Amino acid sequence: MTLVTYRELQQHEAELLRDIDRSEQVDSTYRRVNGMLQLEETRQTVAAWQSSELAAYVSRLRGVIAAGGSAHGAWKERRLVGIGSLDVAGVGGDRNILKLDMLYVSAGYRGQGIGRQLTELVVRKARSLGATRLYISATPTRGTVDAYLRLGAAVLQSPDPELLALEPEDIHLSLTLV
Repeated sequence: MTLVTYRELQQHEAELLRDIDRSEQVDSTYRRVNGMLQLEETRQTVAAWQSSELAAYVSRLRGVIAAGGSAHGAWKERRLVGIGSLDVAGVGGDRNILKLDMLYVSAGYRGQGIGRQLTELVVRKARSLGATRLYISATPTRGTVDAYLRLGAAVLQSPDPELLALEPEDIHLSLTLV
């Protein structure tokens, strides 16, 4: 069995995002109600990438890297099976708060600690840049939010207004880095 290896992606490798199978069966999602998380039963299927959506995400990833951010990949042989990226623009103009921009692990590789390792690589990079917090706008699925909570993230009582407007259904979290 080949081990998963990790390394930073180069800008020209952003298109390899297509190799990640983001599909999943969702049985429950979170909503914020009066500042508290409320779990609701949901039945939905998250499909593989649609071409227009993939193009937008690849463009976004290239932009993050071009602006001085980073993307770390998890590789199984020569195939990208996970990615975590760091946007260094500073949330709300605050360079102490950087954003975990993307975190995806292919369906067949979830539950193996790859997401945890990618998050740790993003955290290390953020710390090296002097950040004290990592902002996370998480897809509200139970698996995603619970994973971030297990890593020590906390639900933000006052999410960044711009990021909340971009992703109002997401659960906005903060991970303290110091």
